[in-house]
Amino acid sequence: MGIKININFDDKRWLTINFKAMARKAFETTLTSLSWPELLVRTEISVLACNDRAIRKLNCKFRGIDAVTDILSWPKNNQLEEQVNRFYKCNRWDDDFKNEFGDLGDIAISYETCIKQSKELGVRLENHVVHLLVHACLHLLGFTHQENSDFQTMKELEIKCLKACGIENPYAL
Repeated sequence: MGIKININFDDKRWLTINFKAMARKAFETTLTSLSWPELLVRTEISVLACNDRAIRKLNCKFRGIDAVTDILSWPKNNQLEEQVNRFYKCNRWDDDFKNEFGDLGDIAISYETCIKQSKELGVRLENHVVHLLVHACLHLLGFTHQENSDFQTMKELEIKCLKACGIENPYAL
């Protein structure tokens, strides 16, 4: 049994690109790449596959920013923060950390913005969506990019996860 992924297809255009498979690939590869495979059988992530109108409302409601964005995430497990801090310092997870994780959190992703960005970047839509989902999954796990050192760590983790997905480094494009 793998990670439980709940997807609400608010915008049906997501159904035309096999979004479920992309989400599974992104989340399972992220958790495996972080050497935390036990999360694969003990976690749940919910995704709202929506459009620009819906994500703009969410961005305004939760971040106070009245603008569209590509992806948003809402972590639910504060217990992971200590583990992420340890990962930053030691580049490894605490072997004794065996809590029940349950729901890692929620993600919302906008179809129109993903299409627009993938065209602007000259990358396949599927690869861009997987990249954004990996990024959001890292946020659900407690990673941030507020400080430059945190940004570098998160970027390196994204590159590692994407390589495991067979996707080239998007920062080198």
